Amino acid sequence: MSNEQIMPTWSYDTAWLSGIKFDSLFIFGVLGIALLSGLLVWNNPDLFAPVLFIDLWFLGYHHVISTFTKLAGTAQDRQENHFLIYKLPFLVIGAVAVLTLSIGIWSIITIYFFWQWYHYTRQSYGISVYYGRKAKKPLDDNPLLFQAALWSVPVWGLLTRCHQDWDLFLYQEVWLPVIPVQIVNLSAIISFALVGYWLFTRAVAWKEGRLPLGQTLFMLSHFTAFYVGYVLIPDINTGWLVANIWHNAQYILFVWLFNTKRFEKEDETKGLVCWASKVKPVRIFAYFTGCLILTSAIYAPIMHVFNTVAAGNQNLLILLYIITFQTFNFHHYIVDSVIWKARKKQHQKVMKLNT
Repeated sequence: MSNEQIMPTWSYDTAWLSGIKFDSLFIFGVLGIALLSGLLVWNNPDLFAPVLFIDLWFLGYHHVISTFTKLAGTAQDRQENHFLIYKLPFLVIGAVAVLTLSIGIWSIITIYFFWQWYHYTRQSYGISVYYGRKAKKPLDDNPLLFQAALWSVPVWGLLTRCHQDWDLFLYQEVWLPVIPVQIVNLSAIISFALVGYWLFTRAVAWKEGRLPLGQTLFMLSHFTAFYVGYVLIPDINTGWLVANIWHNAQYILFVWLFNTKRFEKEDETKGLVCWASKVKPVRIFAYFTGCLILTSAIYAPIMHVFNTVAAGNQNLLILLYIITFQTFNFHHYIVDSVIWKARKKQHQKVMKLNT
């Protein structure tokens, strides 16, 4: 038997979403910013408010608005997504208002905490699928074990927060079920086992020359973000900040990438989003600056009106903010669960995914 037959390959398929520059920023840059922000606030809690302000204005509100470049970027988008754009917001604000006024603000904050955790994890799964389908020869991983590993760290983190028995989240009352430490410890053991097995399968794939590098690195960033954000950092707000920055920045970049791919060969007269989505320095600047301007044009007047109407009435001000901004968030969560699925033929064509 020759050496070529017995020596392992130890190679990989990069399988980037775009290329090493974008994917390095998408995986490592975003994670680095999130971790640095969280660690700074952890070391100096007085920084929480200013870091939160920067996160909300430059990432949080922006990432919600950027959804509409996919949802309503062209006339065809607006026609296809008519219900999501014009009718769903009224259903969501009605539900949020009813819950807030009948049960209390705590009910909306509680839903927000759990739904956001799910939304973050579901986004990781969706992006991991995109990465997996970029590989020339996708791994024959057991899909259930893959998903179990992906969800295991987030579940461990969620149970950890519940065990800590927080009654305030982002300065508002929240309800978290009290979880015994034994269950938290069991979830940690299961998570270590599942992630360990996943690492073993990746090592085998690397040895056999079929490791999807992009997906593997992204998954490692996912595990890191959830571990630091929900387990390592003891404070619920500071930990949440890590996950929130990571999620928001990641989403903004993914939407931009998708738009550049889908409008790559389109006539620039198709619309403003199409024009701004060309990969040229001036257009890139115009895209992100335009999104930030639109974000400010929507959120700033709302805040001004609320501050004027509820001047001197802190309770009314909080009520208005909760109903309005959680409507934005919940609408965003619902829309995202519909418009980004990798199994859609259009998405596979745009992102050049293997089916």
